[in-house]
Amino acid sequence: MQYLIEPIGAQFANRDLAALAQRFTGRAAEGYRLHSVFQVSQPGCLGIGAPTSTYLAVYIKEND
Repeated sequence: MQYLIEPIGAQFANRDLAALAQRFTGRAAEGYRLHSVFQVSQPGCLGIGAPTSTYLAVYIKEND
């Protein structure tokens, strides 16, 4: 089994949803299945800025 993890952002306008769906569809075409999405906090620039939150998408690809 292979995992792929990628950031997908934290703020979405209605127009962004189509792009997100396209991203998920593209990963499916590569053989990946969306497993989960979770929120993480990332430290600020050089560790001194304000932390930001984003979401990570986890995909799974079954080995044949």
